[in-house]
Amino acid sequence: MTDVHSAPDVSLYLHSILKNHTAHACEGDILIIKCPRRTSVAVLSAFYGRRVPDKYLCPSVNTNMTGERDTECTSPVANEKVLSECQDQQSCHIPVLAPVFGPDSCPLTSKYLLVYYKCRPGEPLSSVQLKISSKKHV
Repeated sequence: MTDVHSAPDVSLYLHSILKNHTAHACEGDILIIKCPRRTSVAVLSAFYGRRVPDKYLCPSVNTNMTGERDTECTSPVANEKVLSECQDQQSCHIPVLAPVFGPDSCPLTSKYLLVYYKCRPGEPLSSVQLKISSKKHV
């Protein structure tokens, strides 16, 4: 006989690990992504550059700059770089530096790395999911 109270516990666990997460770090920092034990990173998207003005996210370290700061500065390889470093890992560390993300098309602009990801269950949880779904068909 199956305990009816065990299914909601698994459902709550799945909900907590499958939700979308956001991580960001400013230029010069290290972005750390870490998922719980027996789960791995599933990168949804990554952005390196700047889309919002300094005052909202990662202000410029050099306040004496007189050059115009670009708020539409992006790296075309950010997604690829984060995927190669983090996908299917339990955790990863990415230095947020212009050379990591290709040629710097807007050197006077302070940048940031923004990553959207999920922590998906690893192999042990997959077998639990299979057992739960097979009981539904009995």
